[in-house]
Amino acid sequence: MVPLPRRLAALLIALIATVSITGTALGSPRDVINDFLDSGTIDVCHVKGDYDRARKEDVQSTYGDFQGALDDALANPTLVGTDASPCPVTPPESDDDGIGGAALVAIPIGLGIVALALVLGARRRHADDGDDADNEDAAADSDPPA
Repeated sequence: MVPLPRRLAALLIALIATVSITGTALGSPRDVINDFLDSGTIDVCHVKGDYDRARKEDVQSTYGDFQGALDDALANPTLVGTDASPCPVTPPESDDDGIGGAALVAIPIGLGIVALALVLGARRRHADDGDDADNEDAAADSDPPA
């Protein structure tokens, strides 16, 4: 396997970090499904696109009809976020110990730091290589002819 150049590797890592961090900021159809699976109703505001994408999912639940719950939620304007009337920003409720949310933030930041270290390390190595070559040329020029 051919090794990737450091700059390409750093670019790929930075791209993955960027995509990861933007993915954590956006809602998803999975949020709508989890809202339904929590209590059998959708009682949190979600954007219209998330409802539309969630409708395409096959959700099996002991609570009942997911498609009916979607219809009920879409009929309630306080549960549908639009450009004109976005969902209010509320901190997500969490029953876990908070490690999942911290990891979603820490992983992209860590990847960004690794990418930055790769780029800076490559620059430092390149600068050091250039200095040595210049010093050898200068030393060769200063030697008296024999």
